[in-house]
Amino acid sequence: MEAPRSDVDAAAVRQKKNQKRRIINVVAVAVVIVLIGAFVLIRRSNNQNPLSGMVTAQVGRATIVQKISATGSVTAQTGAQVNIGSQISGRIKSLYADVGSHVKAGQVIAVLDLPDVKAQLDQSVAALNSAELAADQQESGVGLQQTTTRSDISKARASLDSAQATYNQDAKTAHLQVQTARAAVNQATASYQNAVTFLNREKQLLAKGYIAAQDVDNAQTQANVAAAQLDSARQNLLLTQARTVTALQTDRASMANAQAVLAAARAGTAQNIIKLQQVAAARSAVHQAQANVQYWQDQYKKTIIRTPISGTVISLSAQQGETVAAGFAAPTLVTVTDLNRLQVDAYVDETDIGNVHIGQPAIVTVDAYPNMVFHGHVDKIAAGGTLQQNVVTYDTTVALDNPRALLKPSMTATVNIVVREHRNVVAVPIEAVKYIGQAQVVYVVQGDKIASHTVATGISDDTNTEILSGVRSGDTIVLAGYPPSGTSRPGLFGPSGGGRGGGSSSSPSPGR
Repeated sequence: MEAPRSDVDAAAVRQKKNQKRRIINVVAVAVVIVLIGAFVLIRRSNNQNPLSGMVTAQVGRATIVQKISATGSVTAQTGAQVNIGSQISGRIKSLYADVGSHVKAGQVIAVLDLPDVKAQLDQSVAALNSAELAADQQESGVGLQQTTTRSDISKARASLDSAQATYNQDAKTAHLQVQTARAAVNQATASYQNAVTFLNREKQLLAKGYIAAQDVDNAQTQANVAAAQLDSARQNLLLTQARTVTALQTDRASMANAQAVLAAARAGTAQNIIKLQQVAAARSAVHQAQANVQYWQDQYKKTIIRTPISGTVISLSAQQGETVAAGFAAPTLVTVTDLNRLQVDAYVDETDIGNVHIGQPAIVTVDAYPNMVFHGHVDKIAAGGTLQQNVVTYDTTVALDNPRALLKPSMTATVNIVVREHRNVVAVPIEAVKYIGQAQVVYVVQGDKIASHTVATGISDDTNTEILSGVRSGDTIVLAGYPPSGTSRPGLFGPSGGGRGGGSSSSPSPGR
């Protein structure tokens, strides 16, 4: 008896499915075997290539800029930020500034409402006018009389000076004349004595018969002439003395008269003393009134608050209509900052401060403008250090160029101070320099071999290291992957297994 046809068809279908499954399995195994074989072949081929698994580069030339990084904050330069307040208490009547507005030096910021100050000023001005009028009235009756008295005093003083001069001149002349007359008497006395002596000698010679009588007569005549001259000189001396005494007495009388006239002129001013004292009191009252006016003018000026500098209003602590109370310190109403005169106070680590000098260029970045850089230069370096988180730092001021006034005070800033810059030097990536013992080496590809070259390095930045000697521009060098992991290469001072990896810009090197 035959099976049903539906059972036969189902068995055929199952057989076909089993055959397909076996074929798929065989194909999958074959593919795996082929892949394994290809991997083995590729691995063997790579093991035969000396540069397999290595990162290489060519030695070139570059500009290396060595920088010192520090953080700080944007602040205003000295005198570039002013806290404007009120020196007196009062209600803010008008406010002419708001945050973000630009103001110019001398511009009115606010006006206080203080009517009592204005009233006091008007009252003091009126008192000053009254005091000046009273002083003018006091001076009007003194002026002409003072002018006349002063003229008389001037004339009397001139007469006294003239009489004094005449007396001095006559005294000098009298003394000279008396001296001359006395000298003539002395000379005549000497001549007379000589003539008498000669006469006596002649008489003695005549008595002895040595000379004639005529010689004695001649000697007698000469003695008589000398006696007459002596008498004349004595008379002249007496006359000169009498004449000079009379002249000096006359001069003294003139001086006494001039002194009397001067005393009378001065006495004439006595009646003006009281009047002058009244004028002085009136003038003193005027000065006091002027000082009072000046005081209240200064007080009134304090009701008008002006900005001393040009800049931008960055804060406003009071509003129109509010009352400000001034105590020992003036309350701050407005803070004005000149945004064109900003700086960065950066804190440089003590290990780097020795390389920082005044005038060095600096690059500043802030978080507010991540894609912009601001340029400046080192302006000041603090002499004393500051301890922050157990690290000694030195406050270094960087003067900024702030185009378009983008920077604002208190922004956090990152400062890169350019310490050194070497242009067009032989350079390699910093990871190409390896340290084996005390030596610095660079692995150079030479054909199918790799050679270790000892190098001398210069400065480094975040990317490249300057090479002073050891490799040349155009050489192919190994950056990573040599020596292979788990192996070691003999170095300058013996084997070393630490040649893997590259150095960083903070690693020590000559010239850094």
